[in-house]
Amino acid sequence: MKENNTDQITSKIELSLLAAELYQKKGRLSMRDLINKSEISITMIYDLFPNKDALISYAYPSMVFQYWAMIDEIDDFHKLVISEKLGNFIYSMFEMFSDHELFVKDTFTRLVACKGVKSDFADEVSAVYKDFLTRDSNLSITAGLVTRPFFYRWMTSQFIAVIEYWIRDTSTNKERTIGLVDKACSLFEDVLYSELIDKGFDFSKYLYTTLNTTFRDKS
Repeated sequence: MKENNTDQITSKIELSLLAAELYQKKGRLSMRDLINKSEISITMIYDLFPNKDALISYAYPSMVFQYWAMIDEIDDFHKLVISEKLGNFIYSMFEMFSDHELFVKDTFTRLVACKGVKSDFADEVSAVYKDFLTRDSNLSITAGLVTRPFFYRWMTSQFIAVIEYWIRDTSTNKERTIGLVDKACSLFEDVLYSELIDKGFDFSKYLYTTLNTTFRDKS
């Protein structure tokens, strides 16, 4: 059963990425072209996907699956600091999107962004962020306490917004998007690694205890 499930996921990934490639070439997806290119029957395709939109939209989580495979080949990837890991992920995704720019411009907003964090793509992006942060030993104590599912979802929603910005960015070589991403990654590292918040909580706790003791002694 497990092998069958793995085979099915592999087929979905390959088929959806092929669909994105064909869409990129012609500005639309012809199921006839997909059948001819993949040599998979229409019945088998609809066994994997309920409709064409589901087929097309699955290309986005499939790109994240490709990213997982890519970083598995990088030695000591998880020893990188968080800004480097985030930058690596975001720019790798942008590179994949650039190879399918027409496809992304035509489909991302409708099939992914409009769903917010309720899409297969959002699920996979959240999983990437969770992996990055739960395996990072440099996080401050306070950051470790707030990095929970809602935080990964929030980060995912921000990434979706950045992709929307990337799609509409008309600056040379997407320079505005690059500047935005660089600053955001740097800010995340400063916040997540900073001990300032930890010290602030320690001070607040000390102040609360001291004032409580003082007022109790005076009463």
